[in-house]
Amino acid sequence: MNLSIRSRPAVRGVLVMTGTALLLTALAGCSKDKETVAGWAKDGGQEHMSAIATDVKTLGEVSDQYTADPTIAPRCNQVLDDVKAAKAFRDPPDKIANSSWQQALNRVQTAASHCVRNVKAGRGSSLVEAIDAQTSFRDFLSGFDLALSQS
Repeated sequence: MNLSIRSRPAVRGVLVMTGTALLLTALAGCSKDKETVAGWAKDGGQEHMSAIATDVKTLGEVSDQYTADPTIAPRCNQVLDDVKAAKAFRDPPDKIANSSWQQALNRVQTAASHCVRNVKAGRGSSLVEAIDAQTSFRDFLSGFDLALSQS
C-alpha cells in the first residue's frame, strides 16, 4: 500500500478549506480595523496563508519518496523560506487563531527541515510529519474561520 496516495485526500481537503478561508476573508475584509483577523489577512496575512497552504501541499507531494529526485530539497527549502517570512510577519490578532497559526508554522517548518535533512542523507521525507503539518494547518483554518465570523 502506498501511503503517499492516502495523503492526497487530506491535501485536497486543505485546499478546499483554504478556498473557504479566502472567500470568507474577501467577505469579511471590508473592515478597516487592523485588530481583526480580516484586517490581518487583508494587510498581508492572506499572502502568507496562501504560501503555507501551497507548502503543505508540497510536503504531501514529496513525502515518502525514495527516489533521487533533485527537486525535493529545493522545494523543501522554499517551504522553509515561506515559514520564515510568515513568522516574521505580525501575528494574527485573535488569540486562538494565533496559537494555531504558530503551531501550524512550527509543524510545517519541522516537516520541511526533516525533508531537507533526509534528502541529504539519501532517505525520503516523512509522511507522518507531512500529515501533522496538514492537520495543524487545517486546525488553523478552522480557528481562523471562527475568528472571522466573530469579527
